[in-house]
Amino acid sequence: MSAMMLSVARTDALFVSDLPTGSRPARDEVDAIVRAMVRDYHGSRGCAAEVAACYGEVPEFAVRRMAWARRVIATAFGGPR
Repeated sequence: MSAMMLSVARTDALFVSDLPTGSRPARDEVDAIVRAMVRDYHGSRGCAAEVAACYGEVPEFAVRRMAWARRVIATAFGGPR
């Protein structure tokens, strides 16, 4: 899996988590949450499907949530913000 694809998968998993938007979790917490969400949603595709559904239902929330998730993943694992 390329670094970009891994970042996208992590971001989607964090997006679907119960962490509050705006929180600043530590890397260990992010890693644990990402693993749990991938497991709970039966893989990265399941997380991506949930993200897509959220964009369809409440796009104004989804945009803010995705921006937050991207920042958290970039901070925790490196990459573009």
